[in-house]
This record gives sequence, C-alpha cells and structure tokens, in this order.
Amino acid sequence: MNVVGIIAEYNPFHQGHALHLREARAQAGADYTVVVMSGNYVQRGTPAMFDKYTRAEAALRCGADLVLELPITSATASAEYFAMGAVWLLERTGFVTDLCFGSECGSLSDLHRTAEVLAHEPEEYRILLRSSLSEGNSFPKARALALAGLNPSIHTVLLESPNNLLGIEYLKALIRLHSDIRPHTIARLGKDYHELTLEAGQPASAGALRSALLASGGHFTEEIRPQLPYPKPFLSYEGKTPLTEDAFSLLLLQKLRSIQDTPLDSYFDVSRELSNRIWEKLDCFSSFSQFTDLLKTKNLTRTAVSRALLHVLLNIREWHEPEAFRVLGFRKNAEPLVGLLKEKGALPLICAPSDTELSPDTLYADHLYESVRSLLHGTPFHNEYRRKLLVIPSSEREEGLL
Repeated sequence: MNVVGIIAEYNPFHQGHALHLREARAQAGADYTVVVMSGNYVQRGTPAMFDKYTRAEAALRCGADLVLELPITSATASAEYFAMGAVWLLERTGFVTDLCFGSECGSLSDLHRTAEVLAHEPEEYRILLRSSLSEGNSFPKARALALAGLNPSIHTVLLESPNNLLGIEYLKALIRLHSDIRPHTIARLGKDYHELTLEAGQPASAGALRSALLASGGHFTEEIRPQLPYPKPFLSYEGKTPLTEDAFSLLLLQKLRSIQDTPLDSYFDVSRELSNRIWEKLDCFSSFSQFTDLLKTKNLTRTAVSRALLHVLLNIREWHEPEAFRVLGFRKNAEPLVGLLKEKGALPLICAPSDTELSPDTLYADHLYESVRSLLHGTPFHNEYRRKLLVIPSSEREEGLL
C-alpha cells in the first residue's frame, strides 16, 4: 500500500491545492493521501483566516483521505521547525510511504543537494557561515554565501523562493530522521507565492485570495469563487469581516501590559534584542499589524516579529515534537487509515478532544481563536470539546473537481 503525505495550510483551499493533491497521488502511485495541515494559526505568525475544520472539509472533498492537525508549536514556527514537526508526524504514522511538495524549481536533485549540506552541516560549511556572519551579513545571505563557497554547483538562488526553502527543509527533516519516506516535488504553477492579484483563468495564490477577500469586505466575488474548487464550507464566512491578526490587537496589548518590562526571551522565537524593542516601542502600539511593522528591522523580518508576538500572546515557550495524532477528519473509504494509526502509529491517537483528557491549557489557543471569531462574526462559539470529527461519505467525493 502506498500512502502519500502532503504538508499544507490551505488558507483557503484553492485550485492549485486541488491540482497538487491529484498530481501527488499520481506521482506516488498512492492508494491514500494524508494531509498534515496547520490548525487555527499559521506560519506567518497570524490566525488563519478560516478555521481548521472549514479548511479540512474542503481538502477532504477534493482529494485528501485523512487530515491530521499540525500542532501549534510547529504550525507557527520558522520553516525548519514547521517542516520537522510535519515530517515527524508523517514518519510516526508508520504507513506513509511518500511525501510530495510543491516547489518553484521542480527539481528534486537540486533541492536535495542543498538539503544534504544543511542537514549534516560539515565543519567547512560552519567555518564559512561564521565568517560570513562576522562580516555583518544577515543569516539568509550568510547561509547562501557559505553554501556557494562550499560547493559552487549548489544553486543558492533556490533559497530565494519560499516553496523551494520549505522543500529543502522537508528533505533536511527526512535526512535527519533517517526516514524511508520517498520525496517527490511538483513545479508550482500559476501565480507567484507573493503575487496578490487575481487573474481569470490563472490559479491564484492563497495570499491573493486573502487580499481579495479583505478588499471585498469578506464577499466571495465572481473573481474569487472560481478559484475555490469546493467553496461550500468557506461560504459560511460570506459577508463577514475577514479574520486577521488585528482582531487580536487588544488581547495582545493586554498581555504585554500585564507582563510589562519583564524579559520576553523565555518565549519561543523572542530574542533579547526583540524583547527590548517591544518594551521601547510599546507606548506606540495601535494594532497587532502596526506594531509588527514598527518592530521589524533589516535583520528581523515582519514574519519573524509576528511569530514572536503570537507566541507571547499564546504563551508558547518552546518548540517540541508533536506528541499525538490529532485527526480533524477523513473520508469513509479511508477509515482503515485511522485503524492503522492506532495499531502502527508511534504516537497517541486523538479523534475528539472530548474522548481524551486534554487540559484547558492545551486547547487555550483554539478557544481564544474561536472566541475572537465568534465575536467578530456575530455567530455562536464552537467549543473544541464538542467538535464533531469530520467524516465524509465516500460517495460524496467531488469527482468533477479532480
């Protein structure tokens, strides 16, 4: 049995994602597709615009067989930890045979050549990296210079594209875990990851769709709907103010005021330098996004700052390997996979929080997200303990979309 793994955010699930699911299944000759998906917060250090159950349903309707949640410490981390957490989950299932990811270059050999060096970090590379950093270069530039100095055949331009970078990190994680999972990559089609415009007939990026929804005030316009292969679950958000980090502004400010002037470097991704900047600039706080822009520097990206602030808000102190399989949903025909998780998986299986002894602290981030979402949209609060596992009947696969 071949089972292909995919790592994703699906915020929202769009036509490019549906194509990736189809191509991944074909490349791996897979009988089943398992998706490891971020929960209610994403790698940019922000809340997801759409809750995890909405996104999981769209994936299950369009080709995924089983959706596992990527725990929050990995989902909101930098590429290295994001990738390691997701690959760790796939490896621990005991039955995933393949991993398929998108990349700008579409060349597994080029990505693997870079990943080998970064996974093993030979001494010559470390010397070159330290030398480049001592010259005042940012870490990304120093890393590229060190790689080029070590091996001129390594195409450091790969490091300038986000999907290539993630691909390298997936491969690096596979190497470090001594995994037998077979990697595959598919060249990314359609608009660039950072392209924020919509064009009829062209697959849009998730960022472009979020930008369009913000501009439309949450209305799924004629330009947006065709980009969603299965729009039904997302339409519960129709006409509602899109959820962004700024909906959490008062919560973040209150948290910072409650611990003002104490060192923040015990929180994940918060350096002493950033901690000092936060306290120096706190009186200029007007919103989550404005404060993030205020704190960024030449060597500290906006995304890195946003992650750090989110970790303070959610009280995330460190990264750790996933400790359980949290199932968000599955297709009825893939029910044997859930049984295999229980039988062969190296981690505990959680199909519903109500069936386990999860503490309120464990679900704090989800309940905070849902509190903000329900108040912003004027809709009922959905308690995580009472959430139903998504089970999609096999007969309801949206074949026309695949």
